[in-house]
Amino acid sequence: MSHQLSTSAVAVAAGLSESWAWRARDQGILYEPHFEDSVVALRVYAFVAQIVWPGNRRARSTRNDLELWQSTAVEAARQAVNDPSTTPETALWVLEDSVHLITTPAERAAFDLEHLNGRVAFRIPVGKWVSELPDALEGVPNRRKRPATKTSKSSAA
Repeated sequence: MSHQLSTSAVAVAAGLSESWAWRARDQGILYEPHFEDSVVALRVYAFVAQIVWPGNRRARSTRNDLELWQSTAVEAARQAVNDPSTTPETALWVLEDSVHLITTPAERAAFDLEHLNGRVAFRIPVGKWVSELPDALEGVPNRRKRPATKTSKSSAA
C-alpha cells in the first residue's frame, strides 16, 4: 500500500539532505503528494543534477535548470518503482542524449553493443534502490496511508 510522505520524509528515506528535496521541488521534480516513487526519483535527481559531460562547462555558482535528459532519467526511475518487471538488477543507463532502463543480462549486452561503443555513460542502480525502499521507509516520520478517495474529512462529535 502506498503512503503519503512529507518532503522532509522523502529526503530522509532517500538518504539526502532536505536541501536536495527543496531543489527538486523547485525544479518540478517533486510535487505533492509524495509517495514511494518520489524517494527513488529524488535519489536519481541528486545524481543527474551533478553530472557534467566531458567538454561541457557549468558554473557552480549559478542555478542550472534541468535538461531534458535529466528530467527523462528522473521520470524513468519514478516509473521503475511501480513496474513489475523491475528487479534488483535493473539499472538506469544515462547518456548525454538518452536514458535506458535495462534489467536482464541480455538487455545489458545488447545495450552495450548498440549504444556505448566508447561513449561516456552512467549506470544508476535504480532496481537496487527500489528493492531497498521498504527498509528506507521503515521508521520514516510523516507517513500517511494514501487516501482511497477524495472525500472530506469526517469530524468526531
